[in-house]
Amino acid sequence: MRTSTRRQSPAPADVITYRLNNKMMYVPPAESFDQAVTFARSAFEGDLTGIDKSRISFSLNVLANGKQSSVGISSAAWSKIMSHLAQYEIIDVHVQPVLKVSEAPPSYRSCGSTGDAEKEHHSSPHASSHSSSPLHGLIPKRLFQRLGA
Repeated sequence: MRTSTRRQSPAPADVITYRLNNKMMYVPPAESFDQAVTFARSAFEGDLTGIDKSRISFSLNVLANGKQSSVGISSAAWSKIMSHLAQYEIIDVHVQPVLKVSEAPPSYRSCGSTGDAEKEHHSSPHASSHSSSPLHGLIPKRLFQRLGA
């Protein structure tokens, strides 16, 4: 008969450490990701004031296959991760860069006078599947055969 031994989980930590820009602060473990952001803002007021909460993220350093790696903590996994942290374990706080989205992609001019004729050829519903498109050589011929059928 096979018996399984279950490893006893350590008691949940009552203090963990947040690290941002090589500064560390002890904080209580947050029950939610939003609460973790609040604790981080409070702990690093000078660095995180005015930073939108969507730009704040967290990670743990783990040892996997003999190599140290940084693993991000998603909001969905936050409470589960907190229940397994050791006392004083370090959670890195990150500020994600602002993503700038341009309003419209740049427009391109066609080269030479055949641009308009080529544009018509590609937009025509009856255009040949064997066009002289630069991608033509990258698409398998069988695909062209199926498309032409």
